[in-house]
Amino acid sequence: MLKTMVVIGTLLAMGFYFISGTKKGIDEIVTIEHDGRIRQSIVHLPPMIQDDKLPVVLVFHGLFGNSNYTKNTYGMTEVGDREGFITVYPEGTGTLNSVLLSWNSGFCCGYAMENDVDDVSYIAELLGRLESVYPIDEKRVYLIGLSNGGMLVYRLMSSYPDLFAACAIVSSSPAGGASEDNVVMIEPPDTAIPLIVFHGMEDPIIPFDGGFSSSSEANGIYFPSIEESVKLWAEKMGAVNMSEKSLENGLVLLREYTGEDERSLVHFYAITDGDHTWPGREKGIDALSSSSQANIKASELIWEFMKDKHLD
Repeated sequence: MLKTMVVIGTLLAMGFYFISGTKKGIDEIVTIEHDGRIRQSIVHLPPMIQDDKLPVVLVFHGLFGNSNYTKNTYGMTEVGDREGFITVYPEGTGTLNSVLLSWNSGFCCGYAMENDVDDVSYIAELLGRLESVYPIDEKRVYLIGLSNGGMLVYRLMSSYPDLFAACAIVSSSPAGGASEDNVVMIEPPDTAIPLIVFHGMEDPIIPFDGGFSSSSEANGIYFPSIEESVKLWAEKMGAVNMSEKSLENGLVLLREYTGEDERSLVHFYAITDGDHTWPGREKGIDALSSSSQANIKASELIWEFMKDKHLD
């Protein structure tokens, strides 16, 4: 099937990338026709680009989110502007063009799963096209996903482990199903990928200790224990040694899984009073509704974890 890419804007000349000087960077809209659907992403370029090749971070919204809300509220845009990396905000699919969107994880959720949308091959296609247009360092491609978007990140790690330098998961799960005895688990990759995970222990949408989601949108999905799921993924990627730290007077527990390979690394932050949100988020409805007293900022910790990691 013919697939086309249209970059909307007038600043695609390579010379632009070396003279951009705005304080907040520049957004460009990228669309791809994939499997008969027009798919859209926002590409955010940092204000000053001085290197020939830059890291790129793809950030995936949660269920019923979209790219614009993600770009403006998760905090990665501001980190990218400061640290000099490209952020990309892909959109899922839905009955409407740019709202109430979802990703197909294989067990969840909404329109994308109901219509068997192939989001995995779409993102692989998108990444290839982005690398042909923008000054991207192919050895420093990173993924971040919140909730339903995190499920897609798990699928991408499983399907294309050799493409990503590191990944981050926030308030999500690699497994779910209709009941405890009918759970679909995304298979961990054979090739280790450094991974950082955040999850609130008071999360009612994807329960930390396992159980059925309280969200009507998740259609009564059962999720296994997050702690056990992270441990399984860590061990399958060779991170078999675990140490634990208590942070912020016990509000945050950090489990560090390591192995013989430097890429066999998983950091798991459990927020004891955390709910279904992005830790440290300062904008958006989710930030206003969060009751957590923890001070950790996921956006900052994610980039600190990722920035020195690259493919060989």
